This record gives sequence, structure tokens and C-alpha cells, in this order.
Amino acid sequence: MNNPVLNAVFGGLLRMTEALMASAPTLLVGLAVAAILRFYLGANGTRRLFGGDSLRALPQSWAVGMLLPVCSIGVLPILIEMRRAKLKAGALSAFALAAPLFNPLSLLYGVTLSRPYVILMFAVGSLLVVTLVGMFWDRYSAAREREDDSQALASEKDPTDIGVRRLFAVIGYMCRQLVGPVGVWTLVAALGVGLLACFLPWGALQHSINRDDWWAPARMAGVAIPAYATPMLAMSQLGMMFQHANSPGAAFILLVIGAGVNLGTIGWLARHFGNRSVAVWFTCLMVIVVGIAYALNRPLIPPGVTPSDHTHAFDIYTNPIHFLDSNVGAFAREKLAEKFGPVEQICLAIFAAMGLAGAALRLLDRTKGDGTESVSAGSESVDTPPQSTMLGYDRIVSSQVVGGTMIIGLIVISVVMCYSFYPAPEECMEEIRLIRAEAMSAALSGDTEHAKFWVPHWDQWSRRAEVGAFLRRGTITPYQRMQGFLLRKKLDLFEHELEHEHDDPFEIRGFVDDVMATDTRWRTAYREPYGSSDEEVVVNNVVIPSDQDL
Repeated sequence: MNNPVLNAVFGGLLRMTEALMASAPTLLVGLAVAAILRFYLGANGTRRLFGGDSLRALPQSWAVGMLLPVCSIGVLPILIEMRRAKLKAGALSAFALAAPLFNPLSLLYGVTLSRPYVILMFAVGSLLVVTLVGMFWDRYSAAREREDDSQALASEKDPTDIGVRRLFAVIGYMCRQLVGPVGVWTLVAALGVGLLACFLPWGALQHSINRDDWWAPARMAGVAIPAYATPMLAMSQLGMMFQHANSPGAAFILLVIGAGVNLGTIGWLARHFGNRSVAVWFTCLMVIVVGIAYALNRPLIPPGVTPSDHTHAFDIYTNPIHFLDSNVGAFAREKLAEKFGPVEQICLAIFAAMGLAGAALRLLDRTKGDGTESVSAGSESVDTPPQSTMLGYDRIVSSQVVGGTMIIGLIVISVVMCYSFYPAPEECMEEIRLIRAEAMSAALSGDTEHAKFWVPHWDQWSRRAEVGAFLRRGTITPYQRMQGFLLRKKLDLFEHELEHEHDDPFEIRGFVDDVMATDTRWRTAYREPYGSSDEEVVVNNVVIPSDQDL
């Protein structure tokens, strides 16, 4: 059975499910940040956080977005609160584009993918994009006021409850938003991923983003608009593009448009600022991004890398189903199981409880005849301190202080998570030892599918070891970088050989021995004296200079 329509629909639904699972952690963070803005900072505090109407609003919104660990779906609840605080359209645009692109985790990961100045240029390029687009939109667009479908824009009242009552109000707000506008726009964003998979058959992008193809950036612009990518996914795809010497301009478009924009974001902006205004904004955005992409395309070509005639970096945007057969159900379960890690399981369990609570609360609001009273329960603004005072050691802390502490706490947690996500090299090598055993034993026994499952994990953990060493030692020696590059190159070649499914076991044994030898040299590079950065090292009669000599 190979019905093209059923194939497209089934593949699109599978990609939509994967996108929803991938967005769960950052969407939860976005809901929490939006609740803090609503109930603790208030409208005035939110305006101050994002620069208000001053000239620094655009770069300040860009900087705040760089610090918060959210994706293009996770920014939606924050955009709703920024809109409620009467921030300018340019500030919303700057935050919406910057927040999904970079965060501490993805920036550190990007250092292992390409030369550091390339990642720095991409970050500066994103600042240039959001500044130009924001200034253009603020100056030339006529944003029209529209009533939000769930937010009480007409009501500027905020709750003045403190303590446990305000915490319950925060939880109730998050639940209502999940089953309200945020949930709707999240589904719209996931729908774009599904439509993209419906129209792009399996393997359609493997030969379309080559370095010497003049149309590669323009082709990527069309793919990136409905696509959805988390910051880490966009960074990993960026690394694969540089590893295979694909088009750097297409990589820039993928990062800015693919990770920064989705159909949900565009739809929400059109809902509140008008179709014509958003059309002008989006046209300006695409012209600037594509122009910068073509300007960067030739200068950022990595030297010494032979272009590959194909890449698998963009297979995630195409239909995962090659053809329908009796094993398609098992294949779908296996694909979803790969994405359904512990973090996703916890977040989806929380969302299930929040969804039930939010549906019950919205039903209760309808029976009362007003869905905004339970959110805006007080008669004063959060900027107005309550009249009652506490005696003894109890003190009423300003809501702005509490909200600011929460925002700073989120940023600190994201920095701490860097050390958790990127463990010490010794811990990474222990994980790689288990992965290596699984991959090599599967390859030698002929189970190529099992081996192909573990090889990308091997690649990822080698990068995490490199970042973990940089975080703890403050430097990575040239020898360590070289051995890491060689290991990942061997793993990439090994994965390609597994796809060919060689029948000769001695040929597979040769590939396994080659990878194992490279892995041994890589592990040795992180042990003294190779891991030292302040002395010369002699390896096989070749002098590896210290960092100070380079």
C-alpha cells in the first residue's frame, strides 16, 4: 500500500507530534515567564524590563531574549504580556526574533560546531536584523489595536494578592493560557511543520542546499518560514551544514527564520497588528535576512573542507515516511520514542494536568459570565503597594522585587543548566563508553539500524565533552579541537557506510577499527599532558604547540 495522500497525512501528523514534544520544555518556561510578568512585574515593570519607549528598547529586548531559554513557540505567551504592557511593535519583533535563536546552552554548543567568530558573526547579524526590522516597523507601520481573544486588554487591573494566593493565581493563569490563546497558536505553529512534511517527500532536501548552488539561500528561505526548530536543533543543523560544507547563507536563514519564526508567531502578530502591517514587516524581514545571507555566503565558507554532495541535516523537515507498509506503525512509535526523553515526559505530564485544570477553570469562568475576573482579582495595580502592613519579622516585599528576582533566577538557572547539560569530560567519556559499546557491537553483529541510532549520540556527547572542558578549564587546546574534529568526521563517514549495508563483515570490521583508533586518540587528548594548554606536547614526533604559541 503506497497511497501518496495517506503517506503525506501520516508523515505530517508524525512531524507535528514531534514538534509539540520538542517545544514542551521551552513552552513551559515561556508560560512561567509570562505569569511572572503579569503578576509580579506588572505593566510598568514589563515596560522597564524591555526598554519601554526609549531608543534602547530594541537592543534591550534582543538582550533579554538572548538570556531566556525559550523557542519560537515559547515566546508566544511572553509576547501576549508584552502586548498587554503596550510595548511597541518593534520591541515585540526584536524579542520574538532574538529569543529563539540564542541562549547560553545553544551558544556554548555552537562553539563546538564551527569557528567561534562565525557564531559571533551570526549573533551580531541577528542583532542587526532585529534592529533594522524593528526600527522600520516602529516608524512606517500603522499598528492597529485589536482586542485579544483571551486577554483583558480593556482591563488594566492586576491582582494585589500576595503569598500563596498569588501563587495560585499564577498557576491558574498558566492553565488558562495553555487551553486558550497560547495553546491555539502552538497548534498553528505545529501545523506549519505538518504542512511542510506533507509537501516535501522523504529526502527532498538532501541535495538542495549545496555550497555552490546559487539558489540554496533562497530555497532555504521558503523552507524555513513554516519550519519549527528549537535553538539546540538549529545549532546542530548549523554544525552539520559547516561539516558538510553546505551553503553558509542558507545556514544563516535557517537560524534566523527557521528557529526565530513560525506560522503561530506570524498569525498572532497579524491578529493584533493587522494583515497589511505584518505583511510589510515580514517582507522587510525576508529582504534583510536574505540579503545578509547572500553577503555572508562566500566569506564564511570553511577552508579545507571538501563539499559533500548531500546532507541529512534537513531530513527532519521532510516526510519521515518513505512509503506506507505494515511496519509504519512500529516505525512511528520508534521515531516518537527517540524524542520522548525524561524532560519531555515530565513536561507533557505537567501539561496534561494543566490542560485539565485550565479547561475546568475556563468552564467555571463561563458559568460566572466573566473570564477575566478570576485573573484580575484585585482593584489596584501591582505597582501600588497594599495598604496593610505586617508586624514582627514579616515584611511585604515589592512585587517588582519578587518578579525581578524570579527573572534573574531563571537566567541563573539557565547558566547552571549549562554545567549540568555539559558535564565534565570524564563523565562524558563514561557515557560514550556505553554508547560506543552499543554502536560497535551492533555494527559488528549486522544490526545497522541499532548502530545508526547510537552514532549521533556519540557525536553529541563528544561535543558536550568539549564544551564541558571549556566551562571548567577556560580553554580548549588546538590538539583537543583537532582530535574532536577528526572523531566526528570519522563518525559521519561511519554512519554513511552503515547506510550502504555492506555484506562483507571484514569491511565493517575495518571501519570499526578505524573509528575506535580515532576515539582512542580523542580520549587521550583530554588526559595530561595533552590536555595541558601551557606547554608543548610531542606526539608521534610532531610538536603540538601550546595555546600561547598560536
